Amino acid sequence: MRGPGETQLETDRRLLGKRVKLLKERLEKLSRQRGVQRKARMRGDVLNVSLVGYTNAGKSTVFNALTHAGVFAADQLFATLDTTSRKLWIEGAGNIVISDTVGFIRDLPHSLVDAFHATLEAAIDADILLHIVDSASHAQDEQVYQVNKVLDEIGAGRMRQVVVWNKIDLTEAEPGIDRDEYGNIARVRVSAISGEGLARLRETLAEYALVKADARRKELAAVRHDEFTIT
Repeated sequence: MRGPGETQLETDRRLLGKRVKLLKERLEKLSRQRGVQRKARMRGDVLNVSLVGYTNAGKSTVFNALTHAGVFAADQLFATLDTTSRKLWIEGAGNIVISDTVGFIRDLPHSLVDAFHATLEAAIDADILLHIVDSASHAQDEQVYQVNKVLDEIGAGRMRQVVVWNKIDLTEAEPGIDRDEYGNIARVRVSAISGEGLARLRETLAEYALVKADARRKELAAVRHDEFTIT
């Protein structure tokens, strides 16, 4: 496979370059396919939820507790490397789609942002972000800041968030919800390990699912009204 006058190192570099090009082409194709799938989901009535958070905040544990998906969860960097999505049935609201994403870290290099772009796309196109925070961490404020910084970088900084204050079993905090000045649920206190507060988290998802369904009905009614008027 070596060309005329080509050293082994040059041959290796050429072959690696071809491999990188091939993988990039496959990633671009996969990204386009996922884009079509996401747009189809967004046109429907199903609420799309994405879990984001600093690494080791307990995202995958929350995901497993809600969906019983059995996603690998460990106390290490990048335990989750790919997007995992599951349907979740919520009493009174029907199905929602919930997705787990890669854990964020401080000063995430742009090269890694590019590498994990496929998994981060789930955050960009979600209806709502569940921002999982390790409430037992002494660096929680810095971790929240770093997650929001990455969300800004990928174009998801202005999306609606519900902060999930996880690991309350380690802080002796009470499970519950907090609302903002507009009456929307802004924070939920849970323990994904013990199960405390998970019922409140499901109630939160149900509330936002119903809000989306109502908005969707109004949108369709407006479209039908416009069509009737034009006719």
